[in-house]
Amino acid sequence: MAIDQETVRKSARIEEIATSSAIPRVLRIDSEHLLPSTYIVESSSALQILLEPWMVGARLATFARESSIDFIRAAFNLVPEFQESSLSSVTEVVPLAGALYYSIAEAFDRVFGNTISRCFIGARRHLTPTGWKTDLSYKNFEALSPSPVILIGDTIATGGTVESIIEATMNEASDVRTIIVYSIAGGLQGAIRLKELADKIELPIYTFYSNAIFGVEENGTDMPWLHPGTITAPEIRKQAEEAYGSDLARRWCCIWDWGDRAKHPLRHLEELLERCNNELISIEDGKTSKVLNDIKDEAVTAIEQWRSPLSVSVEGSVH
Repeated sequence: MAIDQETVRKSARIEEIATSSAIPRVLRIDSEHLLPSTYIVESSSALQILLEPWMVGARLATFARESSIDFIRAAFNLVPEFQESSLSSVTEVVPLAGALYYSIAEAFDRVFGNTISRCFIGARRHLTPTGWKTDLSYKNFEALSPSPVILIGDTIATGGTVESIIEATMNEASDVRTIIVYSIAGGLQGAIRLKELADKIELPIYTFYSNAIFGVEENGTDMPWLHPGTITAPEIRKQAEEAYGSDLARRWCCIWDWGDRAKHPLRHLEELLERCNNELISIEDGKTSKVLNDIKDEAVTAIEQWRSPLSVSVEGSVH
């Protein structure tokens, strides 16, 4: 029987973890339904991604990389196996293609001053009559380190994709020491599933989520800020409610389609604009109307930028 997400949220205990001043605030989430190593990293960069649905392109890439730096610093501070590793024993497993835009490798370079071994898995999630399933169409583990510490960055909802990726990785290496997972937008259903997987494979898994662990809607995809199952600190919840209003914060997914935002920005922006226009037709609440119009204006501006001719600045950056 599926575990009620609101029940998990109500019974969970939030504990602040002492870290160095170079790391954002980290909270450990204590729940019998979650891994004991379940953490929320209050990354300001990731928070802006989650509060600005019009953010795409170079700005999205920059903020995602900065949030991954926050994650890597927090993970190194809290994961003993990571602290005891050499450069040669850490491997990133990259779920293609959305996870490429987490920029874990670039963040690792910024923190440790060197590159990281990388393996790749082509993972595609699709809806079937019995629920969401994941197909693994491509696997390349040529760079898998011996006795590795595995890093995985990906957007997690129900957890089926990350579970398939971890199982595929375990099939390639029987001596994995630990797995460290980061999700800019991670769902509570996925967090519960990762505990069940860790219990089954008897391997330590550390999970890090940015700013919240989101309740997952019945469609298995949407993760609203004000879902009854969302676990977050009161001050972060307040910022989300101020940004979206209580109506949209309860109905809208915090991340939208990460793949579209990262690799097909114009399609995402056009979908965002259409959603705003459709909702403005019937919305009567003043706060919600204002938020929708503000988001609409940002989306229109971003669309205009994406449709404008390329030009090269004096510094050589492309606009």
